[in-house]
Amino acid sequence: MFDDKFFEDWLDSQAQKVMEKVASGEGIAPEQMMILMLKAQTNHFAHLDVELREDVQNLDIRLSSQMEKMNERLSSEMRELREDMDKRFEQVDKRFEQVDKRFEQVDKRFEQVQAETTKRFEQLTSRIDHFMIWSFATTISVGGMIVAAIKFL
Repeated sequence: MFDDKFFEDWLDSQAQKVMEKVASGEGIAPEQMMILMLKAQTNHFAHLDVELREDVQNLDIRLSSQMEKMNERLSSEMRELREDMDKRFEQVDKRFEQVDKRFEQVDKRFEQVQAETTKRFEQLTSRIDHFMIWSFATTISVGGMIVAAIKFL
């Protein structure tokens, strides 16, 4: 819509004409003064644009540098965190191993108690069997003696 190059060329030529009048010592009209002011403002804007671009580039560079530092710091902290987590997991693994050993000991004790209980139960069963045999034999012997005594008396 509006060609900047066309405007700049026109403004340059008009400003040049006004400057030639000023250099020759002639007076200038307010409209011509406005052309010089407009030229000064466009020059000022151009310099501001250049400065702004430089500032943005410098800011980009600083931000990039800071981002790299932050990434390095985060990487370092993440590494430390992973190492710490690994150490904690190792401790947990050791605790689980200790608990496993305790369960193995409890299993061994339970097996020993079970074996002892089975042995005692077998002994008790054997004693009861012997007692039953002796009781039966005694009952039969006493019964036989009573029957013999009754027959002979």
